Amino acid sequence: MIFPFWTFPAPPAAAFPNRAFIKRPILHVTLQRGTRSVNALAIVDSGADECVFPASLGTALGVPIPNPNVYVFSGTTDQPQNAYFDNIHVHVWKHVTPGEIAFSFDLYAGFCDTLEHVGLGLLGQNGFFSRYKVTIDHTNHILEVV
Repeated sequence: MIFPFWTFPAPPAAAFPNRAFIKRPILHVTLQRGTRSVNALAIVDSGADECVFPASLGTALGVPIPNPNVYVFSGTTDQPQNAYFDNIHVHVWKHVTPGEIAFSFDLYAGFCDTLEHVGLGLLGQNGFFSRYKVTIDHTNHILEVV
């Protein structure tokens, strides 16, 4: 399945004075746990070890936060971050707006407060790249998931 990159505004900065936008490999997903579901965006992130989403999405799904399935990790800083894991089901949509499902899978996903300001989930090595052949073609701004 091939997905186009999403385009986001990116204001110019001293290091990038001519930049106006940035393209990223984003998937539109629906996370489901039991009868509860929530729509979200997730960046396909080869640098992320786990699949992690903002804590508010976990709360909406009824994931207990905190829970005993805690994983302490660090991201771009050395500050510890807590992700609380639970089993969910993920639907990946073919298009930006839900309509036709491209594929679905079960996922042991984490939910953490530190992603709240980002507003995106991360689809990482364990659970996404470990399940699918993933090609991020930045030259052509496409993501292929097989």
